[in-house]
Amino acid sequence: MPAERIADSFQIYSSLIPVGETAGPGWPHDLWLVADATVDPVGPNEPCDPSAETANAKVRHATRSTNPHLAIRFPDDYLLDGREVLADFDAHCHERWKLDAGAWAFKEPLHLLSPKEQAEFESTRFGTPPEKEIAEKYRGAPALYTFSGVYFNHTHTLATVYAMHWCGGLCGEGFWVAFTNDGTRWVKQNWTVMQWIS
Repeated sequence: MPAERIADSFQIYSSLIPVGETAGPGWPHDLWLVADATVDPVGPNEPCDPSAETANAKVRHATRSTNPHLAIRFPDDYLLDGREVLADFDAHCHERWKLDAGAWAFKEPLHLLSPKEQAEFESTRFGTPPEKEIAEKYRGAPALYTFSGVYFNHTHTLATVYAMHWCGGLCGEGFWVAFTNDGTRWVKQNWTVMQWIS
């Protein structure tokens, strides 16, 4: 991850754990599991900016809710900053960055999982009961969290990130989240976004 993004990005990532339904009091919050690299919110062969695509392709993007050009509605006061954020997304959307295990702010343990470990965790949530050692390794974790890169306007006062959690079988959620910086911290905004949930 480029150095100038690290501090702000990890403040935002840390504020999103737990996210979605797994933030509720009925979920265990003893261990946080995060994919060890960011995800590409659009497919590797899809353009970052869908404006040049056909109407049918735009509809496909919109229903999947993963392209911020279509998934986020920036309020009127943030339209210019929103364009800058989208331009940053367009410049980096297919880049995947490794995450730093030491950059998070948590009392509870946080583990970054490799693709092999992610598959191992998934095995604990469906199918044949896992080996006792594997089940114990992931006990207390509500879900696997996955994030895109964080995309910023020029002055780093507006940011967006795609956040997902997978909690087993048909249990998961993904959506874009916007943040503004009030001069001291990043504040989550409840702007209109498309999302998926299962």
